Amino acid sequence: MSTNKWNELRDLALKQLEEHKLQGRVDQDIVWLLDLINSSPDYYTTSSCSGRIQVAAGAHPGDKGKLRVIAKWHRIIQPEELTLVLSSTNEDNVWFSVHPPIFHVVARDLRAAKRLLVAARNSGFKHSGIQGLGKRIVIEIMSMEKIETPLRLHGIQIVGYDSLVLLVEAANQALLRGKRRLSRLAEVFYSRDKTS
Repeated sequence: MSTNKWNELRDLALKQLEEHKLQGRVDQDIVWLLDLINSSPDYYTTSSCSGRIQVAAGAHPGDKGKLRVIAKWHRIIQPEELTLVLSSTNEDNVWFSVHPPIFHVVARDLRAAKRLLVAARNSGFKHSGIQGLGKRIVIEIMSMEKIETPLRLHGIQIVGYDSLVLLVEAANQALLRGKRRLSRLAEVFYSRDKTS
């Protein structure tokens, strides 16, 4: 890809990111990291999530196109919040999940992609990889902290309140572990910038 085309695509993506920030469509707790990644002339971000706890309805949790999100939080939650959400829906199949931080980053070339991928994996984002090698080289950066469990199946609630308390505690710990990795990724990114 020519330098002019790269700069054009990068400028367009950064402009869109600024618009999304103004619209409140960017997770506030990772704006600083997105700005750090985008400060390098070798990268730009296209989508991201800082990690979240979610309740959704659908046949199964991987049914992305048909799954309906009932509630989501990008922070730790209390058992009462989960109980309230569960009692306010009459969906037959309700799933509880924790999603780890995830970033999609476009790299200028394969060398830059490999550099970022190694940095991501070294900072604990073990489920990272190159997602596309077409017109753009896209790196998906994702950590391992994930939980998916049914709360209700075929109209039958399968998790009682005492178990919900334990589930929320485990979910909060997983969410915080993922968010702690963000600063580790930033440290590696800073040191990479100093040595490149």
